[in-house]
Order: sequence, then C-alpha cells, then structure tokens
Amino acid sequence: MKNTSTPAALSLCLLLFAGTAHATEAPPDSTLPNYTSQEITVSGQKGDILQQVTGTESALLNPSQMSVYKVINMMPSLSQQSVDPYGLADIVNYHESFRFRGVEATAGGVPATTANVEGLPVTGRPGGGATIYDLENMQNINIYSGVMPANKGLGLANVGGKIDMEIKRPSGTFSVDAKQSVGSHDFQRTYLRVDTGELSEGLTSFVSYSNSQAGKWKGEGESNRDNVMLGLSQTFSDRVKLEAFLTYSKGLIHPYRTLSHSDISNLDTAYSKDFSTDPTDDYYYDYNKNEFEDWMVMANLEIKTGDRSKLNIKPYYWSDKGYYMETISPSAGVYQIREWDINHDLKGLLAEYTTKLGPLNLDFGYLYHSQERPGPPSSWKNYTLSDAGNLAFSKWSILSNTSSHELHEPFIEAKYRSGDYLIEGGLRYVNYTLPSIITYTTTGIGDISYDEALATNPAIDPNRSALNEKNFSRVFPNLTLTRFINENTSVYVAYGENYVTHVDIYPYFISNAQSFIQNGITFQQLWDAREMETAKNFELGMRLKGEKWSVAPTIYYAIHNHKQAVLYDPTLDATYPMNNADAKGYGIELEADYRPSSNLKCYGSFSWNRFYFDQDIYSDANKTPIDVKGEQVPDAPEFLARGMVSYTMGDFTFSPIVRYTSTRYGDVLHTEKVDGATVCDFDITWKRPLAGLKNVDCSLSFINVFDEKYVSMISTSDYKTLKTSYQPGAPFTVVATVALHY
Repeated sequence: MKNTSTPAALSLCLLLFAGTAHATEAPPDSTLPNYTSQEITVSGQKGDILQQVTGTESALLNPSQMSVYKVINMMPSLSQQSVDPYGLADIVNYHESFRFRGVEATAGGVPATTANVEGLPVTGRPGGGATIYDLENMQNINIYSGVMPANKGLGLANVGGKIDMEIKRPSGTFSVDAKQSVGSHDFQRTYLRVDTGELSEGLTSFVSYSNSQAGKWKGEGESNRDNVMLGLSQTFSDRVKLEAFLTYSKGLIHPYRTLSHSDISNLDTAYSKDFSTDPTDDYYYDYNKNEFEDWMVMANLEIKTGDRSKLNIKPYYWSDKGYYMETISPSAGVYQIREWDINHDLKGLLAEYTTKLGPLNLDFGYLYHSQERPGPPSSWKNYTLSDAGNLAFSKWSILSNTSSHELHEPFIEAKYRSGDYLIEGGLRYVNYTLPSIITYTTTGIGDISYDEALATNPAIDPNRSALNEKNFSRVFPNLTLTRFINENTSVYVAYGENYVTHVDIYPYFISNAQSFIQNGITFQQLWDAREMETAKNFELGMRLKGEKWSVAPTIYYAIHNHKQAVLYDPTLDATYPMNNADAKGYGIELEADYRPSSNLKCYGSFSWNRFYFDQDIYSDANKTPIDVKGEQVPDAPEFLARGMVSYTMGDFTFSPIVRYTSTRYGDVLHTEKVDGATVCDFDITWKRPLAGLKNVDCSLSFINVFDEKYVSMISTSDYKTLKTSYQPGAPFTVVATVALHY
C-alpha cells in the first residue's frame, strides 16, 4: 500500500503545531487553577492540565458539533477514526470507531456506548442513540481511562474507559445563541438555542433546535438529522431544586460502502469506490441506510440534607425506534438485503448521597438500569433482489423475544486528605443479568411486522434458545494515592478494575446453527459459558507546572482476564467466540502545554499503547495455534501524536492542528497492514462584540489541509481473523461558520 506520510512532514507539523484546547482534570482539592471555557471544557482524569476550549476551536475539532468522539480526539491514547468529516455517517459495525489505550470498549456486541450523560447511561447500541446530543448544549466533557472512581463510568460496561458529558444549564438571564455553518459536500447546519431567563421565582429554561445535513463526499446518498432539546430548572428553596431535560432526535443516514484490504491497497481506487446508483444492483446505495427516531428524558431532584451533604435522585428513560438496511452475503456469491428493525428502550434510576465528615468526603450511590434488546438482535429479515430491481421477501433469519439486560450497581467512593497526601478509593458491586433469549421457528411467517410475527404464536426452537438467564456478580475496587510535593508538583499511583460483557455469540450461533446443532451443541450451553471480561489497571503519573507551562506524564499497565477470542472448546468440540483468553496492555502517555504569552498557546500529546493477547489462540480440534502472542490487536495504533497552536492577533485567532496515527493491522495475524498517516487541519477565527451582540464568531476551518489519502476506520474486533472491512479517511474539507451570541 502506498504510504503518503513522511517522517519529515510529521516532524515539521509537530514542531509547528503543538496546540491548546484539551487537557485533563485537576484532582479534587487541588490548588492548581482551572480555566473554564466559553463553550465546552474537555478534561480527563489523569492530569492537571485544563485548558480553554473556545467555541471556534470546538467547531474546528467537530464542525457538526454532534460526535463527542471527534471533540476529544486530541487527548493521548484516544484513537478515533472517521470516514465523514462531520461525524454524521461514521458507522462501523453499528458503533463508533473508538479505542481507549488500544481497547475497543464496544467490541463483541456490547449493548452499551462509551458515553454517559450526567453520569447516566442514556445511550445504547445498536441504534440511533450515539449522536442524539448537540454538543453546544454540553458544558463539560470528562474523560476517564483506565482507573476510574467507583461513582464514575456507571452502566453495562466501562472497560478501557468512559466519557461523561455534562449539560449546560439554563441561564438566569435571557440569551440567544445562533449558529449557521456551510461546507464542502453540501454540508449545512443550523443551531439555535434560547435561554428564557427567570420565568418566575426560581424557574429557568432553555430550548434548542438544530438541523444538520450533508451529502457524501463520494457516491450517492446523504445524511440529515433534526434535534430538539428542552431544559427546565426549578429552585423551590435553598435546599431543594428540580431539573429536567428532554431530547428528541430523528435522522436518516446513508453510510459509505465498506472496502476490502485489496480495495484500500490502492487508495486512489478506495477514494472513488462506493455503493451503486443502479437499483438492480445488490449494492445499490438506497438498500444501505439507517433511520432512527429517539426520545430521551432525565431528571435530577437535588435535596440538601445538611450544610455538607445532599441527595440526588436521577430517573431517566430513552426510546429508540428505527432500522438498518444493508447488503449481506450469507454465502459465497449469494447476496441479500437485510432489514434489522429496532424498537427498544432503556430506563433506570440513580440515587446518590454525598456528605463530608471532617476531612473525609463520602459518596454513596445505587444505579438500577434496565435495557431492552437489541443487542443481541431480536429481528432480522432478508430480501432478495429481482432483475427488475424489486425487493422480494426471502425469510426471517432471526425472530426472538423481547427481553432486557438488568443491572444493579451500588457503590461507595471516599476521599481523604491529610497534609500533602490525598487518598481516593471506592468499591462498586456489579450485579448484571444477561437476558433470556427465546428463538422462534419462522416457517410460514411472511413479510409482516415483528409484533404481527409474534402474534402468530410461533413455536420455540429450543436448540437456538437460552431459556435461562445468565448472571454476573462481582466487586470492583479502585484506589489512588496522590502526594503533593509542592503547589506545582504532584505524583500519584492508582489501581482500579473495569468490566465488560460480550453478547455477539447469539448472531454467531444463529449464522452457524446447523453446524452447532449437528454436533449436539445448543445455544443455552454457549450462553451459560459466557464470562465477564475484567481488566486490572495500574497507573503511575506526575503533574508538573510552571508559570507558563504544564506537563502530565503517565505510565500504565493492564491485565485483561476472560477476554473474548475465537477459540476451540474441547468440551463442546466447537470453535466460537469464548471469554477465556488473557491479554495485557501497557504504555506511556504525555500531555504538555506552553503559554509563552497571552497571544500564543500550545498543546501537545503523545502516547505509546501496547495491547496484545498474552497467549496463542487455538482455533480447531487439531489444536493448531494461531501465533498471535505478543502481537498488537487489530486497529490499535501503537503511537499517537497530536498537537495544536493557537495564536491571537487582534480579533483573529489562527490555529493549526496535526494528528499522527502509526501503523495498524486489520487482522490478528498482521497480514493486512495499514500504513500510518499524518493529517493536518487549520482554523481561522474572528471574534468580537458587535452591534449590541455579546459576541460574534466567524470561523473558516480547513480539514485535512493537504488532502492526505489514508485509511481511517477498520471494522474488526480483537479476536477476528477474517472478514475485516475498511474505510478511507475524509478528504480536504472546508467549513465556514457564523455564530451570534445575544
């Protein structure tokens, strides 16, 4: 494959573009200053550096202001890949292409995303929930990777890390924020937010609306999304406050066609190959799309039970309805169009009590969470294409019951400071029940809806069903000790454990059911064999700062037990995804910023991440090992480097950005190599009060300035050896934005 990156270009970019914008969160009770932002503060758990992220820089990092993963990708050890410059059509295997320290947190059909809102797991997958929030309505984005407190990263999974977004509250005064963006590939985005100010005593509110749409930069199809958000806050007294937030989102997405390794080996071809415009072709673009409608509502009742204690009760509900359509090839040369109808919801409640006893801070809490399938899927219908270009119903490939994941998660977190020492630690108890899965026979059931199909009272297929639920119960500890050497220097050591559970064994079994059943293997046996993957994380880090600079180095080591891999099971004489492999990870992270003057700010991050199986994989009855011990898992770059410079001259700010990603592989055998790439962006901003407005911001953003051709998204999993797919990165893109703040 042609490699268009050069070490010289990388070195030049890194020297010139060191950056501002992102950093990490200071520890509690730290004397180090925090710099708040006008629009979004992006922070992480590990370091001291908390830099200003202006509205313009946020727009540059994510012009669509929807994908949280595109906003945070300047931070170390966070690998985010994209085929769409606006984040609208970034779909790979039904989830975001994102890794913490080489760990793909949502691999293996995990029915959770890596993002929480207000500490609540109100986004699920598969479905349309990943991008239903306008980031202009968020005021903080907190990043937790590796070790995290027991009261953070709640939900069905937190292996690798977690993102938590905090909503921008209604303002106490009337204000209007309006933003209009236009860009390459017919991109348009309109955003409007009105804060009403105080409507009556103690009552404030806001309402926002956005419309985002863009054509594809190759091939036919487009994506569009409408979003509405409403927020209310009512203060009843000095001790009681109620907040409520509602989000509505509806979107239609035409994704880009996934490519093989041979396709992306010729990048010129990869940048032109996409779905067909011929409706008689199996790969017609309008047979490959998804459409979802989402509702989310959450509340927060805050009761101050004393001068140093309070109780928060947060109920939440999310509804997701829609479908995926895609071309599939169940067997060689036989193409079908699959429709995956999705209608699921989740609901839950977080109760949290915080108090302070002398120098001891305590946080007690309990999360109850119930989430309907999918995943794994409950409904797949296949269609064939006639010569006239009409879809004809073929069969139901999956028809199963509606059932739910159930989670009970109590926790306690404590912080104690004595002199120069800060001790933070906690425990969370995870009681997680995987749903029962009843698979029905579909003989004689035609092209009707899911509910109508169940109403026919189909027979149960016991071999393809798991009538018994699978339960996991375990305690997960965390402990951090920080030593403040002086007001500018601190060092910490930390230990913590994370978890995840994979559920893709169900569609894997259904696709290979005949082979399993002929060998006397039922799905219940495989469901009972599920294990929870756990990760033990160790960290050592420092935080140093001077008058005009700060540095935060970290080293880490992680042990993953019960990691999923396709292995041979001698007990069942079968090969399938099992949770009994061991893996390890270790690496170095470095963040630094430098502010030589009030007009010049620089930021840079570097990370070296190793994540690999600690054993060979045995994949057949002959016990033939796949020699992968010590090899980096697929789609996990070892080296990441990012930098940004922000220089202000009068009302103008100039911000060059560089991102480097090292070599990756598309398979565990390292036969499908993907070259590294260096991508540079540039942003020009003009900002000042004007004509009675609080501020007027105008920006011109150039994404992938040098039109670098490279491979971005890789659709694979750590344990796969076959059928990896690829996407090229977005080409040169220009976006112009005008924002008015009244």
